[in-house]
Amino acid sequence: MTKHLMYHKRWLLISTCVFLALSFALSACEQGGGSSAGVAKSPVATTTTRQGIQLGQQPCPTAVKAVDHWNAIVDTGPTKTVVGVICGYLMGIPSLQAVVKIGYKDTKFLLDIDAFTAITSAKPVRIFALTGLFEGDINISNYNTLLTAQIDPNSSLNKGHPTAQQAVDLYREFKWSDSAGTLVPVAFPGLFPDISRYQAEFEQYEVNNGQGYQQWRLSAATTAQNFAQFVLKWDPNTPTTVLSGGGASDAKAVVLVKNPSAGGAGIRLALSRLELNTNGGIWEVTDVTTDGITIFSPQNTQPLSSPVQVTGVNTAFVGKRTTILIEDHDRVAIGQSSVTGKSAFAMHIPYSSTFQSGIQEGILTLYTYAGNQVIVGAVMVKVLLHP
Repeated sequence: MTKHLMYHKRWLLISTCVFLALSFALSACEQGGGSSAGVAKSPVATTTTRQGIQLGQQPCPTAVKAVDHWNAIVDTGPTKTVVGVICGYLMGIPSLQAVVKIGYKDTKFLLDIDAFTAITSAKPVRIFALTGLFEGDINISNYNTLLTAQIDPNSSLNKGHPTAQQAVDLYREFKWSDSAGTLVPVAFPGLFPDISRYQAEFEQYEVNNGQGYQQWRLSAATTAQNFAQFVLKWDPNTPTTVLSGGGASDAKAVVLVKNPSAGGAGIRLALSRLELNTNGGIWEVTDVTTDGITIFSPQNTQPLSSPVQVTGVNTAFVGKRTTILIEDHDRVAIGQSSVTGKSAFAMHIPYSSTFQSGIQEGILTLYTYAGNQVIVGAVMVKVLLHP
């Protein structure tokens, strides 16, 4: 089995199979864990956003698509060699950029990345670089951002396991910034089922091709119910009420999930189709709120450093146990603190990142618990975590 997305798919496999067994809405999980020769790539996009600009990975011009061409441009030295090149409209201008994949001759698991503009000129201009991606992979999204995948060897998933048993679990996204003059890290808005655009576009590809058993992600209501079951740990038959949107032609939805076993506690989920695609786009939970609970800071998609300053109010469940978690790219808590007996809170929460080579996507989560340790309130904020 390919290591790419193996952890993500295994997590979804468990949630999906249980859901299907309970609902009988789809056929049994006939494909099991599955195996493939590599990460499936989305087909070349043809949608035009502006004149001359198309979305997704594009064919490279004939003159620059050969690796030998880039070996003469990239300073690889004696230990590296160009192993591939992909092209796309990363800068939002009607001319292509090239992303060059550079492999290590003696260390086959490492990958460097150089991105260039003016790619057909005698001297292409380098606009971005990353080094040392372990078991690295790249793609250009249907949002014209650069997507990367790699192993985080120190993550909770991989630490202590032999290299051959480690899985790619760290996905990052970079978008062109005119002010910075380079590609900068950005946060995918998804909180569930996907935390990154790389994962989401992979799953969209599978749904488009009728593969696997992710067809439930075409329903906003069942996506919300899966969130309630596998994130909130509520009953799999948790009632859901679609408050707005959610139809076949809708790009957004608001769904209320209520837990009868927790006194009817309700949590509101905002969902969006991937890249607002109403032609079969899968649903992603993008916001989680509870009446009477507000986090003032940090703001959504804000870059954070340790310790994180968190402020807010919880007037709905004063006196009940409340925990604030800082979760990393594997949804594992790397920092946490508790709030009790106060409606307003302000605290600094330290965290320890397993990934020290750059920014990763993460989630700041607040949970309030009833006396039986059932979650009765939740708020989630998507963030970017510095090492």
